[in-house]
Amino acid sequence: MVWTRFFYIFKVSKIPKMRPKLSIFTDFANTLFPHELEYLMAVQEFSKPLNLRILKQIFYNNTSSGKQRKPFDENIDKRTYSYLKKWITETLLKIDVDYFFDWLIETEKKILTDVIVPSDEAVILSNMNKMQPTNYNYIRFYELLQYYRDYLMVRNRTKYNKVVTDFLEVHHYQYLKLKNLNIELDNVTARIVKRIEFLPEEKESIENFLWEIFFDETLDGYTRYRAVVRLTIHYYNNREFDKQFVVYQHLDDFFKTPVFYSKRILSNYYANRTMMHSKLNELEEAEKYGYLSIQNKNSDYLFYLINLCGVLLKQEKNREALELMRNSIPELKNTNNNYYKIGFASFYILTFIANKQIEEAVYYASQYFTAYRKEIFEHRWHLYCTTYLFALINAEKYGRVISICKRYNLLLKEKQRVDRPDYLPIIENYYYLSEYMEGKIDRDKLVSSIVKSVKPMMNNNYRSRRMLNMIDKLGKFLYDEMKEVKRNLLK
Repeated sequence: MVWTRFFYIFKVSKIPKMRPKLSIFTDFANTLFPHELEYLMAVQEFSKPLNLRILKQIFYNNTSSGKQRKPFDENIDKRTYSYLKKWITETLLKIDVDYFFDWLIETEKKILTDVIVPSDEAVILSNMNKMQPTNYNYIRFYELLQYYRDYLMVRNRTKYNKVVTDFLEVHHYQYLKLKNLNIELDNVTARIVKRIEFLPEEKESIENFLWEIFFDETLDGYTRYRAVVRLTIHYYNNREFDKQFVVYQHLDDFFKTPVFYSKRILSNYYANRTMMHSKLNELEEAEKYGYLSIQNKNSDYLFYLINLCGVLLKQEKNREALELMRNSIPELKNTNNNYYKIGFASFYILTFIANKQIEEAVYYASQYFTAYRKEIFEHRWHLYCTTYLFALINAEKYGRVISICKRYNLLLKEKQRVDRPDYLPIIENYYYLSEYMEGKIDRDKLVSSIVKSVKPMMNNNYRSRRMLNMIDKLGKFLYDEMKEVKRNLLK
């Protein structure tokens, strides 16, 4: 309920509309990802050329960036569209690792609660005949069979018991190998996520370990995908996006096969590519993947949306970004994730600023800070505070910038991040600008302070780009002074 104090709620009058013909099929076709369509194109064996023609049209519509989607031919018999929809759905479900995982969980529960029926057992045995150690859910399937064997043993079901036991014995070594690899991955994860500093030789060793797992095609998909996720976090934390790009080029090819397929995983991949291309300043690519990431809503939708809005703001597509944020407010109310909430609030403020709605930005930022200060400082204080202070600077409230920095020791807190790869002295420079505007320091002191703060960042492509971008933003308030700063930094 508290959220309603901070968001605009727009009521749209409900006007009955006639749905166009083929709207159900069109809506379905629009949800299909490019990688799904590449896989479907590769495996189709249609006897009717018309089916292939429609599939090619879906592929064209969903992969031709920036082009208007071509409507489907209404003169074609609707039964053809129904058949194609059913074929696409069933073909993708056969390789969907999340769909298979749901079956595993449901079947495991049936075994453990003694409600399994012969038809369930038939599916278990059928899947056992098809199961390979490279299957994404291989570990969980092996553990399901352990439960099933126990179920059979206590009932003296010797026929099925022998078949299941033989499978478990043949695959025992591979199962133990994968379990041990995942324990090692857990240990690496704890250090990567907590951003524990690695020694140079450790860093190289961990990267090699993760690389070897990801590229080892004898391992199960789940373990390999865990490795690539940790590589992604590691490269993101260290701002090594060029290395991430190399990994993702290989991952892109894998996504055109059944190895890692599910809509959830694909959405996550598109979101990670959005961030990567954005950091590499490849904004058209970032926008393309950003829209793909929010095409199908899941529990991470808000996180993906924030990434996309950041890209749109960089491209000065400001109205588009604000509209996306406003339309997503209902999603915001349904999450308890403070990391996502604070990220959303920060970018919502930025979209107000970008659209010259400065009063709204300051009001929203101030109210949110008052209500959620504790959560902000526990989760994403640097992102939120830089955004809040920038809103105040745009409103020429320089005294409040100084006051907030002093009251919450923001300059000291920022300095404590100096050894982190993502350290950027943004608050420090907002403080210098505000001091200058309030007449507390002169022009020479302003220029020398900013140059001293930013100079160490200029040896890194990502950091230097971010710092120069910040100086350009401040140049809107102090053109001559920031021009002098840039001259000193680039000489």
